[in-house]
Amino acid sequence: MRILHLIRCKTWGGGERYALDLCERSAEEGHDVTVVSRGIPHMDAHFSHLPVEMVKMPLGGFFDTSSPRALARLIKSYPEDRVVVHVHNFKDAEIAARAKRLLPKGKRMWLVCTRHLIKPAKRSLRWKWIYKAIDRIIFISQLALNEFLASDPPIDRNKISIVHNSVIIPSSPLSAHDEHDGINILFTGRIAPEKGVDILIKSLAYLSDLPLRLRITGTGNEEYVAYLKRLADESGMAESIEWHGFVPDVFKEIAEADICVAPSTWREPFGLTIIEFMSQSRPVISTNNGAQSEIITDGKDGLLVPPSDAEALAKAIRRFAEDAALRKRIGEEALNTFRTRFAYDIFFRKILSLYTS
Repeated sequence: MRILHLIRCKTWGGGERYALDLCERSAEEGHDVTVVSRGIPHMDAHFSHLPVEMVKMPLGGFFDTSSPRALARLIKSYPEDRVVVHVHNFKDAEIAARAKRLLPKGKRMWLVCTRHLIKPAKRSLRWKWIYKAIDRIIFISQLALNEFLASDPPIDRNKISIVHNSVIIPSSPLSAHDEHDGINILFTGRIAPEKGVDILIKSLAYLSDLPLRLRITGTGNEEYVAYLKRLADESGMAESIEWHGFVPDVFKEIAEADICVAPSTWREPFGLTIIEFMSQSRPVISTNNGAQSEIITDGKDGLLVPPSDAEALAKAIRRFAEDAALRKRIGEEALNTFRTRFAYDIFFRKILSLYTS
């Protein structure tokens, strides 16, 4: 099967990781994969280790007339009669839909779009035409689908599927972290206001009697990171926090953690970091305001707390910090949840079925 992925964004995020993992697994299973990108070096570098074709196009949106023509020429150059084009936003879906109109008879584009956001659908004639051109729309959570349909868009509901996200994890399980004094807490991801790192730092002030160590991995706006460090100083918890910045292998960080926290204050469309934590048998604390509740069953395979509530977050951390048996039990249940619901093989087979349906 020939599969094309269109990658528009200039910054790396969950949608780009989603596409990268799909490219890797598709290539491993013998499919011919092409990545159409804007040619941004730091973005394309993520795909450099994969046996995929890289093609540069402007992908400029509504006023871009060259990309649809270039995409149509590219598809016509392939020997396959049917080509799957997988896009990750509706702007790229529009480019692909315009290319679709330029294909000759006998050459079929199967257009798949994954919706990675929580937003109502648009309803203009332009968007109605785009929805009609798409063959399958994938939503990464029930919440994302519900919000999309809230505006009652003019779209065939039979085209819609929910496929919860997944991630490719290390092929061999990581060894348990070394014995150490105290409790290691981990946050990993993009450091931005909506990710709740400030709430996590504030929660430590309620836990000063415990031997805790918070490790923060990830990057963000320099001014915002500086604000968080000042907040840590003002709360008297600066010495309990390690700032690790970008790390190439997040699973090594997870292996060192006793408790993993994803304290987002916004409604997460899914929560990739949560299932990364769960895949390594780590007890997870997250907020209950987004699709996180579609992943975690509170008290069974993780803990959920209200967003922006430092005291509630502190109480959840204390529960885990003071009860090693609870951490072990919740971690084991988290791993079972990952294996039975979110393992990458399960995810990939669902995606593949939508490519071939």
